Amino acid sequence: MADKYLDDLLKFQHAVDQRATGLAEDMVRELRATRADIVGKLAALADDAGDNFADMPLSRKKALLEAQAAAIDKVLAQVYATAGDQLHEAGQDVIQASATQTAAAMSELTGGAAVGIGTAFTLDMTKAWFESSTVEGLTINDFLAKLQASARDRIISAGRRALIEGKGVQAAARMIRMEGIEGSVPGLEGLARTFLLSASNHARETIIEKKFSDVVAGWKRMVVLDGRTCVACGSMDGKIYKPGEPRPSLPAHWRCRCLYTVVTPTFRDLGIDIDEMPDKGRTTVKHTGKTVHHKDGSTSTKFKVAEVDRTQPGENYAAWMKRQLEEDPAFVRRVLGKTRFELFKAGKLSLSGMVTDGRIKKLPDL
Repeated sequence: MADKYLDDLLKFQHAVDQRATGLAEDMVRELRATRADIVGKLAALADDAGDNFADMPLSRKKALLEAQAAAIDKVLAQVYATAGDQLHEAGQDVIQASATQTAAAMSELTGGAAVGIGTAFTLDMTKAWFESSTVEGLTINDFLAKLQASARDRIISAGRRALIEGKGVQAAARMIRMEGIEGSVPGLEGLARTFLLSASNHARETIIEKKFSDVVAGWKRMVVLDGRTCVACGSMDGKIYKPGEPRPSLPAHWRCRCLYTVVTPTFRDLGIDIDEMPDKGRTTVKHTGKTVHHKDGSTSTKFKVAEVDRTQPGENYAAWMKRQLEEDPAFVRRVLGKTRFELFKAGKLSLSGMVTDGRIKKLPDL
């Protein structure tokens, strides 16, 4: 039963990731639609300035750049306000679906009656999630403001380079598109994936704590077993927190895919002298990455599944990586990097030893 609960949970998380892909595409489309407006405003300001940028007095350069920043901010403010609305709507969808899936899965796991989840309850969860959920200490609105500022600075930088280098309108527009607008796409994609997983986690944990607290024996942190999981999260895989014990909120960082699974009482916890069903292990995935060059000059990495396997019973991320030292050392080296790999292979450093306060130690500190 526990294996089915976990399999269903992972399938649901895959659906959340697909919803995040759609959300990211919507937000990126809004950003790209502003390109002509942004290029036009920058060109108009430069034309009004008249003189060659390099020959301008410092005061006029400063005034021009400030005017450009204000014009771009005005355009981007609408883009990121729309992104916030889209994220809120998608988050509500995910919270509703996650709440329903969790209630059904927990009812099946515990052998109880299915719990109905009211619309008002999930709307309250959505509001709490949007207003208070944080990743790396920043709320959704904080991240939106940070991404907007980053996009503005990127566009300004590209526009300034075009002015300094005396580029024509077409060449300047291309620089702004490639370096400014396309350079901001990963931020929106990361926002979609990070905070929709946050919404899913928030709903799952809220439903379990509110409706099934009497069958919760603990919370187990679980990571995705592949080469893209960071060492900091990998070192925490399998850690169990007791009910009421403080535990780090998840996602723990930008693009973090960690989640908590509920630990239910064992037969022996309930006074029944029966062994639990054997652990069947978890799915592991190895990818190959390929750099994709887009027509607009930007690049991205396309990952392809190269190998799917399962862990051994009871094996967590750290034990799986240790086993890979014998079975696939090249994989471990790609994940850890040369120095950490050599220390890990020599038995001089564990995965947990590579981390302090939830962050990966810098090489000089190892």
